[in-house]
Amino acid sequence: MSLDQKPVILVADDTPVNLSVLLDLLGQSDFEVLIAEDGESALERATYARPDLILLDILMPQPDGFATCERLKAEPETRDIPVIFMTALADTIDKVRGFAVGAVDYVTKPFQPEELLARVRAQLTIRRLQSKLRESEERLSRAFESAMDAIVTIDEAGRVRLFNASAERVFRCTAADTVGTPFARFLSEAFRAMIADHLREDPGRPVWLTEGLMAFRADGEEFPVEATLSRVDAAREPLVTIILRDANERRRAEAASRQLEDEVRATLGIGELVGASAALARTVKSIEQVGLTDSTVLVCGETGTGKELVARAIHARSRRKDKVLVKVNCAAIPAGLIESELFGHERGAFTGAVARKIGRFELADRGTIFLDEIGELPLDLQPKLLRVLQEQEFVRVGGIRTIKIDVRLVAATNRDLVQMVDERRFREDLYYRLNVFPIYAPPLRECPEDIEPLVRHFAQHFAARMQRRIEVIPTETLDALCRHAWPGNVRELENLIERAVILSTGPRLTVPLEHLARRSTPLARGDSASTLELVKRAHVIRVLEETNWIVGGARGAAARLGMKRTTLQSYMKRLAIERRV
Repeated sequence: MSLDQKPVILVADDTPVNLSVLLDLLGQSDFEVLIAEDGESALERATYARPDLILLDILMPQPDGFATCERLKAEPETRDIPVIFMTALADTIDKVRGFAVGAVDYVTKPFQPEELLARVRAQLTIRRLQSKLRESEERLSRAFESAMDAIVTIDEAGRVRLFNASAERVFRCTAADTVGTPFARFLSEAFRAMIADHLREDPGRPVWLTEGLMAFRADGEEFPVEATLSRVDAAREPLVTIILRDANERRRAEAASRQLEDEVRATLGIGELVGASAALARTVKSIEQVGLTDSTVLVCGETGTGKELVARAIHARSRRKDKVLVKVNCAAIPAGLIESELFGHERGAFTGAVARKIGRFELADRGTIFLDEIGELPLDLQPKLLRVLQEQEFVRVGGIRTIKIDVRLVAATNRDLVQMVDERRFREDLYYRLNVFPIYAPPLRECPEDIEPLVRHFAQHFAARMQRRIEVIPTETLDALCRHAWPGNVRELENLIERAVILSTGPRLTVPLEHLARRSTPLARGDSASTLELVKRAHVIRVLEETNWIVGGARGAAARLGMKRTTLQSYMKRLAIERRV
C-alpha cells in the first residue's frame, strides 16, 4: 500500500444490513471497500484483490469466521493480511479462539463507529510499519550480500562475526570456515596495528586507509588492499566493520573500463546513421523533424535496414535523451507472456507469478519505449496498447490500481500493416494511432551510394575491436559489393565485413566474394529486378505512370492494381515511391 493509494478493506458478513452500514462508514472514511457475503467469497476475493485488512464476521454459514481465518492464514498469498473479527459473542473463550486462529483484534457487535475506525487505523499503521521494517531488513541483507567490496565485522578480540560473499571471493574461503576465527591471519602486521589503534580510539569517525596495506588470502597469496574502518558499540561490545577491496582488482577494472570506452566510441550505432544517399538523407531529415516532439513514430522497413538505429537516433535527439530507452521485440516474447512483459503483473496474478513484476512501459516512464515487430502483437492485446497510447495509463495484470506514465512510443515493423488491417489481423484504430509520423528505413539496394561508406565504417569498427589494421579496400571488391542485391540489407553487409576482417591477415581487406555468388544474384542493369520488392515497386511505378500518377477514382492506379486507395498510398510511402518532377 503506497501513501497515495487508498487502503483496501474486505468486509465479510452474511447480514446485508451490517454490510450496508460498514460500506457507508468505511467509504466515508476514505477507504476502498470490498464485500463478501460468506466465507468462500471472502477467501476468493482476498486471494485475488490482496486487501490491506479484513473485517471478518464469526457467525457466518460454513465456513464460519474461525475456519475462514484459518484458511486465510494457511495460504502464502493471504497469510500476512491482518484480520479483525466482528462478533456478538461476549464469551472470553471465543475471543481467545479468534486470536489462536490468527486474528489481530476484534470488535464486539453492536460496535461503535469510532471504536471500529480506531482499531482499523491502528492495524493498518502497524502493518505499514512492519512492511517498512521488512523492506529495510531485506535491503540491508541484499546490500550486505551483494556488495562488490568485501565486508567483515570483527569483535574486540579480533574474531570474525560477519563475512559477506565478496569477502569469500577476495580471501578465497567460506564464511562457515571463517566466522568465529581470528581475522588477524589475513592481515599484515601494519594492518593489524591500525585496527588495534582504531578499537582504542573514539568510535565516531570512520577511517579511510588507501596506501601501503597488505593482506593475505587463505592460500597465502599476498595482495594490496584499500580499506575503510568504522567502529560501533553494540550491546556494550565494540565491533569494527572493515570494508575492503583488492587494489590490484580495482586497477584491472579501471583499465578494462578505459578499453571498453574506447571500443564503445568506435562502435556502430551509438546514434549516427552512416551513408550519403538521398534516401538515407530523407530518413535523417524525418528523424530531425520529429525528434524534439513527443509524437508517436512508426518506422517501416525490411529486416536488417536499421530500424532500431532509427529509433535510437530519434531518442537521442529528443528531450528525453537523458532518460531510458526501453527496447521490446514483440516477436521474441510468447503470446501468453507479452501482456505481463509490457505492463507487469501483481503477485498471484497467474500460476508462477510469485512476486510483483514491473513491466516495460513502467520502466520507460519519462523516457522512450521502442516496440520492434509491432505487427506481431496479439490482436487481443492491441486495445490495451491503444489505451496506453491515448490515456498514458494502464493496470498491471491482476492489479486494481491504475498507473499513470509519461512515455514516448517508437514502433517498428517489416510487415504491411495496411494489408493486415484489411485482413482484420491488426486494429485499424491502433494503426492510425501508431502512424502519426511514419519514417521509411530504405533497403540497401535502394541506397547503393551508402555501400562504400558502410564498408569502410564496418572495416574500421571490426579492425579496432580485433586489434588489427585495415588500410586498403580493393576497388574491385567495392565494385562487387555495390552490384550485390543485399537481401539481408545492412545487417548482411555488416556480417560479411566482420567475416572479412577475420580472414584478412594483413592491411588489405579480404572479402569472401564467392559467398555473395552463392547467396544471391547481383542486381542487373535496366528495369529488371532481383527481388520481389523490386518487382512490386517497378510494377506500381509503371501503373502510376500509365495513369498519370492518379491514385484514386475508377481509372486511377489503385483500381487498376485491385487495391484500396489507402493501401496503395501506404505501399508508395513504404517503397519510397515519389513522382519525379
